[in-house]
Amino acid sequence: MNAPHHSADTPVMRQFLDIKRQFPDAIVMFRMGDFYEMFFDDALTVGPVLEIAVTTRDKGEVENPVPMAGVPYHAIGGYLRTLVERGFKVAICEQMETPEQARQRKGPNKIVRREVVRVVTPGVLVDEEHLRGEEPNYLVALVHDAAGTYGLGVLDISCGEFFVMTCEGAGAVRAALSRLAPREIVCEPGLHPWLGLELGPLCPRLEGRDPAAVGAAQLARVKRLREESGGESLVPVEERAAALALAYAEDTQPGQTLLLHRLRRQAFEAHLVLDDASLRNLEVFRTIRDGQRKGSLLWAVDATRTAMGARLLRAWLGAPLRALGAIRERHDAVEALLAEPRVRGDLQDRLRDVRDIARLAARARLGTVSPRELAALRQSLAALPAVAELLGELARRRAPLLTEGQVPGDLSDGAGLKGQADAARLPVLLDLGEDLLQDVHAALVRLLVDDPPAHQRDGGMIRAGADPELDRQLGLRDGGREALAAIEARERERTGIANLRVQHNRVFGYYIEVLKTQLSRVPAEYVRKQTTANAERYVTAELAEHETAVLGAVAAALEREQQLFTALREQVSAAGDRLLAVAEALARLDVLAGLAEIAEAHAYVRPDMVEEPVLDIEEGRHPVVERMLDAGRFVPNNLALRASATATSGAGRLVLLTGPNMGGKSTAMRMAALVAILAHAGSFVPAVRARVGVVDRVFTRVGAADDLGRGESTFMVEMREAAQILSQATPRSLVLLDEIGRGTATYDGLALAWAITEFLHDQIGCRALFATHYHELTQLQARLVGLRNAHVTVHEERGSIVFLHRVEPGPAERSYGIQVGRLAGLPASVLRRAQKLLTRLEQAQGEARPMPQLDLFTPPAPAPQPVDSVPPPLAAILADLRALHPDELSPRHAHEALRRLHERLVAVEGGHAEHVL
Repeated sequence: MNAPHHSADTPVMRQFLDIKRQFPDAIVMFRMGDFYEMFFDDALTVGPVLEIAVTTRDKGEVENPVPMAGVPYHAIGGYLRTLVERGFKVAICEQMETPEQARQRKGPNKIVRREVVRVVTPGVLVDEEHLRGEEPNYLVALVHDAAGTYGLGVLDISCGEFFVMTCEGAGAVRAALSRLAPREIVCEPGLHPWLGLELGPLCPRLEGRDPAAVGAAQLARVKRLREESGGESLVPVEERAAALALAYAEDTQPGQTLLLHRLRRQAFEAHLVLDDASLRNLEVFRTIRDGQRKGSLLWAVDATRTAMGARLLRAWLGAPLRALGAIRERHDAVEALLAEPRVRGDLQDRLRDVRDIARLAARARLGTVSPRELAALRQSLAALPAVAELLGELARRRAPLLTEGQVPGDLSDGAGLKGQADAARLPVLLDLGEDLLQDVHAALVRLLVDDPPAHQRDGGMIRAGADPELDRQLGLRDGGREALAAIEARERERTGIANLRVQHNRVFGYYIEVLKTQLSRVPAEYVRKQTTANAERYVTAELAEHETAVLGAVAAALEREQQLFTALREQVSAAGDRLLAVAEALARLDVLAGLAEIAEAHAYVRPDMVEEPVLDIEEGRHPVVERMLDAGRFVPNNLALRASATATSGAGRLVLLTGPNMGGKSTAMRMAALVAILAHAGSFVPAVRARVGVVDRVFTRVGAADDLGRGESTFMVEMREAAQILSQATPRSLVLLDEIGRGTATYDGLALAWAITEFLHDQIGCRALFATHYHELTQLQARLVGLRNAHVTVHEERGSIVFLHRVEPGPAERSYGIQVGRLAGLPASVLRRAQKLLTRLEQAQGEARPMPQLDLFTPPAPAPQPVDSVPPPLAAILADLRALHPDELSPRHAHEALRRLHERLVAVEGGHAEHVL
């Protein structure tokens, strides 16, 4: 960064270098007039990334000119987004005064004052164009103590969300980070390699900070914020994590105050835990195939109308509840909205008019909200009275009919009436609150024009009549313009120059323009100001006087508008906590109404949530697959799991599922897990009936692939995930296993699958579904009291099969692998050979002689030698028969070979062996 004295020793360059020293790890975008300029290494770095030209400052005038690159100030959004997406940290350095103000300042330093107004990184984005409305933008601070306890401080400054959580061990940290999907993690540099290994390609930007360096001010603010939020105190590791997140975020917003809506503690044990494998395999947020939202569980159940609601629904699905009371409150609210489709429809229509109040409030607090965004807030607040009225109507419609003559006979006593009234009370989650921010809405209506501009720099934001001083300045401005028009008309008449024009530009101000063909008529009092190719430009004393009046009025009007807009923005900022409270209530309403809409549209039912560890589903459906198929094509299935299963009970705690590939085993298993997740999240579920016992964790071991980042094979990945399940699962867990042991030798895999099945049944005792092609495992039902066999059914006819996708009790007769191969289009010769090999293997198994595994890389076994009991002539015929390749023979040659073999066989049987030999 050091440059030769003659190329960088100027006031502007010294100012830039001073700022760069404060932000050495950031790209400094340095405002100079209408451009953001980057210098030295910054210019050389971003030039290729932004695909902009890198030039030099004072090119040709000095020996070593300064490299520079610039982008227009009005187009910074796209360039900034590119830099942040590429992982750069960017410091935005603005001009804090105009050149005129700098020149009027006393002292020798007349250079425009510049300051960094914000530092932009992926975890602290606030501008709407850089954010996805349906997803949070989390910054996570990670700290740990000597005991291996990790504290996570989670902050989204774009909407004021702030919470902490504690994780015991690396597995819990990985699960939490996979669910949160933070854009940036702040932690001590020593944790970076570990995080990169744990999170792999999904690892976000990592920022190195020493948690011990966090100041006492941030720790005190965290404690105060927690006290104001209520609830139990934080443990030290949580306090340090929250303070680290807060300190880093505040460093990126110099001179600003963050809008934070309480500091909550999210207890790990209060939620159903979905680790990274379960989130991925169950496609909760994204599909496995292409990482898209469409095709995920979130996509299937999202009927929200607001960005706030979409983010909250994602949070509910990623961290479902475990407390029965809280789950039932959500179900009560969905049920109330489901029962009143007209009110619900009107409510959702009103919610369409609501913009992202939380993020608008946060930008108002940070001073970056635009006039157009305040208009969006005005529109959102205007919808609140109608939403409140609809909720009141919903409460009235749910109230019991208590008028005389309309009370049911069995409820005529006082206790009965009270019970009915309590049952009909509007669920607490549907409460919007009494504060509808009428004062903020009134201020926005009074001051803002109906269609304000996108930026405040050019004015035009404040409504006429809103402020007397502004109206006076605008009157002077408009009156000055009228006077200029009158001057132009009078001068045309006086001089006889019909095309004389009074014009204005930013360089020369107001002037009179006369074409060169009319110069003979120009009065002597005109003072020449500029010559162009076709005309001369003049000024007069009168024109200069009016110019001063007009420009003064324009500047005064703009300054007054800026003052009024700033005051309005500060009023909105002061109401930040109230706005966030309303935003939270609206988001909750949006999610619950959307879940009710999904329940009605797709025939979901309210699950019966119980403490008993059961999972009893009647006619259950996969919520995503059924949406992807034509109506009526999905085949529902029943499932009964009970962790306390006995030999006499109909249900088992572990169901061993066999049957062909493509038969529907994986769909049935995932259906069970998704029903449990939806039920715990507060949604109704796709079934005819469902009884769901509380689940603490859902584990999935579905599919596998090499993990090249860790240098692990498919089988190693499979075994590592299985080990995590066996070490972390509890009797309250739900485990899905698909094809454990298939990545190694046949008997090794069978032995491992057998042992894992016994361990799940005997040692853990949780609810589990195990899909396998090891039919030997079906024998375990005779010795494991809680294991039940089930299979997916097929219809077979003339060697072809039709998948029925129905799960039935009992083991499958076989896996139908060859038939599936036929459906996939394998060559007929391969299928015939496979059938012969299968027959041999099945016969050998029936004779209790274990056959060696067929291996692509093992040479074929030699042909069996003739035993003494086979006559040499017959052995010669068998050898010739084995040497034939029927698939390679034409019909004529095959017939000829068959005829010769037949003749030789007849000769042997007739005692004419000499003819054969």
